[in-house]
Amino acid sequence: MECEDCGSRNVSRRDIEGHLLYECNLCGNLEGDDRAVMLIEELRVGRERGIDDEVIPLVSVLESTGIFKIVRASAGNPNRNEAPVVLFQSTKSDTAPIENLLRSLELANRKTRLLWLIELSLQHAIVYTLRPRFWRPPSDVSPDDLRVAQKDLVVLARQLRRDLSLSWWR
Repeated sequence: MECEDCGSRNVSRRDIEGHLLYECNLCGNLEGDDRAVMLIEELRVGRERGIDDEVIPLVSVLESTGIFKIVRASAGNPNRNEAPVVLFQSTKSDTAPIENLLRSLELANRKTRLLWLIELSLQHAIVYTLRPRFWRPPSDVSPDDLRVAQKDLVVLARQLRRDLSLSWWR
């Protein structure tokens, strides 16, 4: 087999993140199932940016809109009592993209285990914070609650990716 990018014949089939793919040992190009390749490349880019694996799909779909710029993203850490959070800015001055995101979030909240919300703050510019809402004081939020929030990140990413193809997002 020959690498589609560099032409090298030094290509190996290996398990990468649970997917059997071909990887060029010279340039690192991946070949195989398109969805698996996209997922692995998404993870690699996110990791280079220092983003936690669990939140990378959500960050990727937000950035794919060309409207939202990620300021900070974390999947949280149940062992340190830290909840997942995504801080972002809008590149548009009108509120339509935020309204669309809120509409998507409302639909996604029907499938998440926790209620997710967006808060607005001023930090030298308008910054939006996407976070889970816990119906108890922060000191009473358990590591299990935080793990549930982390699992919701996948649902949020999947729902938003689906909604971006709907007419009201355009």
